[in-house]
Amino acid sequence: MRYLVTLKPLKPFFFGGDITFGELTKNSNYLVHSRLFPQQTAILGMIRKEILIQSKLLTTKRQGEWVDDKSSATKLVGDTKFSFNQEQNFGVLKSISPIFLIQNSNRFIKKVDIDSCTYQKGLLKGYDPKKDIYDNYISIDTKQTKNMSDIFIPIEQIGIKKNSDKEGYFKKTSYLLKDDFQFAFYIELDFELQKSFITLGAEQSMFKMDIQKSNQELDYYDKNGYLTLLSDSYIDIPIRDNCEFAITSEISFSFLVNKFKDNKKVFKKHNKEYFFYEKGSVFINPTPQLIENINKPNLQKIGYNIFTQGEK
Repeated sequence: MRYLVTLKPLKPFFFGGDITFGELTKNSNYLVHSRLFPQQTAILGMIRKEILIQSKLLTTKRQGEWVDDKSSATKLVGDTKFSFNQEQNFGVLKSISPIFLIQNSNRFIKKVDIDSCTYQKGLLKGYDPKKDIYDNYISIDTKQTKNMSDIFIPIEQIGIKKNSDKEGYFKKTSYLLKDDFQFAFYIELDFELQKSFITLGAEQSMFKMDIQKSNQELDYYDKNGYLTLLSDSYIDIPIRDNCEFAITSEISFSFLVNKFKDNKKVFKKHNKEYFFYEKGSVFINPTPQLIENINKPNLQKIGYNIFTQGEK
């Protein structure tokens, strides 16, 4: 079965990255902004957990979470940790689409505003350096465009950590969504998923999760035939040598690995640092080698490395 899943934040959300509060080391700061979208791995973990809860196989209490029937849980959601390099079995969960935004039935993806310019022989005519070309969201249903301030409301919190001798001051920016916007994704699974309330993000922000059956896909195709990333994507060959022109942004990527130990979930942060090209990046005249490199089935299964190209 294929579903459209929507997530409505019930309070300000905070999606963390590698930058955290604390002493001023490589990955810490006293000024921290939430990312605008959750990672696909966070969605994967949330769905797997929700399947176990709805199947009454995962017990959740203040003291922690544990699985009562490991064999049945493994059949439902698998027991393997997320991997870059191998195909994985997530049980009844077959695939997850990239996360996008939806306003009623109007779906928005992030894409650099290259359509306001004209590309010709390595130059982008009409480009205005005063405008953030990356701050652009386009509807795949109506072609309407919006920017970040049309969708996201920043919520700032300033304070001092108690019982902290140093680095106690902090400033944190969380977000809310405007005007009935919600996060959304498509999911394919052999399970009757029900609507629920779920937690997501660094501070376990609460979301209302609604479910409806749907056969739709993120059917966006670029009118100029440019390759557009619909999701954050891991590319490990030089893009300079594999396309004529590109507008990209990189984001750091980290994830938790977990397994069941003594019928309890154990989490550990993966120690390798990765960088992904951000969703909305555009590549002009990519080589076959670049397209082949983006096609990583193990990542595409959970909504990474998804792209569209269209025809010229």
